[in-house]
Amino acid sequence: MRFFIYYLFFMFSIDVGALILLKYNVVNSFLYNMLSLVEFNLLFCFYRSVSKNDLTKSASKINSIIYNLIFIGTSVYIGFGIFSNIYNNLAPLFGAFQISIVLILFLREFLISEEILSYKKNVLFWITVGLFLYYLGTLPLTGILSYMKKNDSFQFLYHIQKLLTISMHACFIIGYLWSWNRVK
Repeated sequence: MRFFIYYLFFMFSIDVGALILLKYNVVNSFLYNMLSLVEFNLLFCFYRSVSKNDLTKSASKINSIIYNLIFIGTSVYIGFGIFSNIYNNLAPLFGAFQISIVLILFLREFLISEEILSYKKNVLFWITVGLFLYYLGTLPLTGILSYMKKNDSFQFLYHIQKLLTISMHACFIIGYLWSWNRVK
């Protein structure tokens, strides 16, 4: 669970830092580029450590390697640069797709195990469902938001992303509340 705690802490820290930079009119795209790199690597490590199935573990490891190659390729060779002020929207798009594959494999593993009988009290189930809803929902949004003009349609899609974020965190909270004794 430590990788997931790191994931939550890092996501919170980057969002706070981005808000502070935005308040002072400083471009914060480099923070989101760093977020993308660390976010997906932590999630791949998390599912590699909590999975009991060799297929899920190897898919997580392979997807981690592929994601890092894609991130480096899009950052360095296309010219974004890791600390660039241009947001690298290609790497998170591929990362969301790749983590969705790992999440599906983990849900499959969970569904064929005995743990499905007590799914309400299993925090890993709720974390996976929350992440799955978020990444599968943001996959098309991530692909088109960078190419849209900032108008009413853009704002509508941005609100969909906010709703997906709220639903993901609601799943995390439900999972922690229902499995409180097991988490302690």
